[in-house]
Amino acid sequence: MIGWGILGTGSVAGHFARGLRFVRDARLLAVGSRSLAKAGAFARELAVPRAYGSYEDLVADREINVVYIATPNHRHRADCLLALEAGKAVLCEKPFAVSAVEAREVIAWARRKRRFCMEAMWMRFLPVMARLRDLIQTGAIGEIRLLRADFGIPKPYEEDNRFFNREMGGGATLTFGVYLVSLAFWLLGKPSAITGQASFGTTGVDEQSVTVLGYPNGEMAVLTASVRSDLPCEAMITGTRGEIRIHSPLYRARELTVRTFPEVPPPSSENGRGFARFRRGPLLRAVWFRFRDLFQRLVRGSAATVFEPFEGNGYNFEAAEVTRCLQAGELESRIMPLEETLSIMETIDAIRDQWESQPHPAPQGGSF
Repeated sequence: MIGWGILGTGSVAGHFARGLRFVRDARLLAVGSRSLAKAGAFARELAVPRAYGSYEDLVADREINVVYIATPNHRHRADCLLALEAGKAVLCEKPFAVSAVEAREVIAWARRKRRFCMEAMWMRFLPVMARLRDLIQTGAIGEIRLLRADFGIPKPYEEDNRFFNREMGGGATLTFGVYLVSLAFWLLGKPSAITGQASFGTTGVDEQSVTVLGYPNGEMAVLTASVRSDLPCEAMITGTRGEIRIHSPLYRARELTVRTFPEVPPPSSENGRGFARFRRGPLLRAVWFRFRDLFQRLVRGSAATVFEPFEGNGYNFEAAEVTRCLQAGELESRIMPLEETLSIMETIDAIRDQWESQPHPAPQGGSF
C-alpha cells in the first residue's frame, strides 16, 4: 500500500484526491496547507484522515511515501525540493516548474537523493492515449506530417488570479500550452525550430499564444493556447495516409476519430490526366467549384470512431503509474521521463524568448 499526501487545497488537489480513490494499493493519508483551517476543511470534505497546517509538517509524516504537489506554479520548485529533502517521492502538477533552470535543479536533486519524481501530465496516461500510440505505431495514418492542437478556456480577469499573475507563473502557455507542447513531444519528439507569437494583458502575462514547432523531416506542430478565448480543446494529427482527431476535451479525452485518405493516382496515370482534364473544362470546372466540398467528402475515405471509457476522473491513471513505479523500485516513469520534462521546459523557455523581440503594446481600454 502506497501512502499519499497532497500539498495544496485548490480545485486540482480536490480532483486528484477523488481520482486516487480508483487506484489500487493507494491511500490518501494527509493534506497540507499553509492554513490549518483550509487543510481541515479539505480533509473533512474528502474524508482525508489528517490535516496539516504547514507543508513542513506534511512531508515529515513518516507514513507518507509520495507527495502530490498541487500548489501554484511558482511554488513547484520549492515544494518539490522540500518533499525530496524529506525523503518522499514526488508527483508534481504541470508545469513542472516555471523555467528550465528550476526544472533542472529539481531533477538533479531527485537523482541525487535517488527518489522517484514525475511531472503530473495526466493527459498522457489516459487509455485513449495508449490507443492513439498503438494506431500511430501500426501505421494507421502513415507518417505524421502535421499536428494542430488548441487549448483555451476563458478565465475571469482578476489581476491577483493565478492565471493572470506573472509572479505566480500565470499566462496561457504555462497554464494550457504546456499540454500542447507535451503532446507534440510525445508524437514528434524534440523540435528543431521554434516560432511563436503572443498577446499580453496589463499584468504582463501572455493571454493567448500561437506556437509553430518545426522538425528535421518537415513535420510541423501548430499550437494555440488562451486564457481569454473558448477554443475547441481538440487536436488533429495528419499523416500521409489519414488523420486522427482527438475529441474535446483534449486533456481528458475518451474518443478518437480515425479517417483514412483515398489513394491518389500519380500525375502520369490515365486517371490522373482524366481528372485534370475534367477540372480544366469551363462548364465542368464551374460544377467542380460549386460542389467541391461534397465531392471531397465523398472521396475523403473511411472513418471510424474509437471510444475508451474509463472509471474515475482521469487523474487516477497518473497516480496508478506512480504506484506501479514505486512498487517496482523505478525512479522514473517511462511514459513521462524526467529528461523529456526538462526538454519541454527548455522548449517553453525558447517559445517565450521568441516574444522578447516582439513589441508589447499596452492594451487599450483595459486588459485585452
